[in-house]
Amino acid sequence: MRTGTGVVDTVFDNGMVKLRTNRNNLYTPCSGMICKNNALIDAKNPVGAIKGQYVRFNIPDGKMGVGGAMCFGMPLLMVLIWGAFGYVNGEAFGWAKELSAFAGMIFGGIVGAVLLKRYEKKVREANTMAEITEIIVEQTIEMDDWPGKSQQNNS
Repeated sequence: MRTGTGVVDTVFDNGMVKLRTNRNNLYTPCSGMICKNNALIDAKNPVGAIKGQYVRFNIPDGKMGVGGAMCFGMPLLMVLIWGAFGYVNGEAFGWAKELSAFAGMIFGGIVGAVLLKRYEKKVREANTMAEITEIIVEQTIEMDDWPGKSQQNNS
């Protein structure tokens, strides 16, 4: 189990939130936030955190190796396999080897992306989502923009 901290960015009615956290806190099987310092992740909200609160969360990391292989190795493998297939079989369709290899690589990239989306959906269903365990700071500076704050101060 990996523990991290972050700020609640969005609260949803279904008991879920979006957390803004530093990438160093994260392990997610497929991070779509490469090269950014902060990432938004989905998390369960059993403690009832609201927007702007600084929270601690846990992320299960039992399938880290499989996740890394699926997210980075599988799309690359699809590109290589379909590129080689296009190179070898392109002349049978009247295409130049290089052109058919390029077309195969593009097709392999698309296949890899589809397989990756299916994997991400399966991971979400397998209960590997982050879960907020405690609220560290009740009110942050970011809560100054929170719409409910002015109503609370007037009461």
